[in-house]
Amino acid sequence: MNIFQQFIKSLYSPETIAKFRFQGIGKTILYVFLLMLITFSVPAFQLGSTISNTINQFQEVLENELPYFELKNSILTSELEEPMHITIDGDNFIFDTTGALTASDVAQQYSQALALLENEAILITDGVAESIRYRELGNINLTKGQLEDLTETIISLLPLIITIFVLIMYVVLTALKYIGIFVLSLLGLIIKRNVGITLPYKQIWILSAYAVTLPTVFFAITDSLYIYIPFSFTLYWVVAIIMLFLTFREIPKPKDEDIID
Repeated sequence: MNIFQQFIKSLYSPETIAKFRFQGIGKTILYVFLLMLITFSVPAFQLGSTISNTINQFQEVLENELPYFELKNSILTSELEEPMHITIDGDNFIFDTTGALTASDVAQQYSQALALLENEAILITDGVAESIRYRELGNINLTKGQLEDLTETIISLLPLIITIFVLIMYVVLTALKYIGIFVLSLLGLIIKRNVGITLPYKQIWILSAYAVTLPTVFFAITDSLYIYIPFSFTLYWVVAIIMLFLTFREIPKPKDEDIID
């Protein structure tokens, strides 16, 4: 059975998963990388699209809408007397050098927005706000024209920037998945005693890697569709543990098996 067939079977068949316990550890490691590649592909595309659209929209607003401004001594200044609010394709852009708005004000009013405020910049995506104070960038002086040139350079390098960022995210998420598999395999040591089977730890780890397939795919789909699932972390572990338990149930008892624990 090839690795793609294993992926499909692991979504619904504990009986088939149980047969994978005899395979090599190398193939299992490769399977986890494939699992994360499949489940991260759509979020990676969405992330890349979001970054690209945000930067391009920012360039459009910067060149055509904003007045002359200057960032000096970590403070953004312009001749505006009140905050400016611009909407492009449903996305909000806020520019305020008057100090009238704070990051919390923007976060409370918008679920999708990019704001340049007097002392900080804030990006809000799906209601999650991330901000950076200008002083964290160091003592830099920046004018509108210089920012236009910088934005143009970033856009020209955007494919490379997005690729590097996505690869880093993929490596980090895959590492976290391996940690999760390790934790599940430790729980598997307890579960196997309740089921009444004998398995070496290597086989428990292999079975744990396949047992996480269903919850991993399920939550990748719901996240891609922006569907909120209450207690998702708990639900993930409940499904993974149940899949591992059902897989153990498909393994013959010691009297019928020659594997020595």
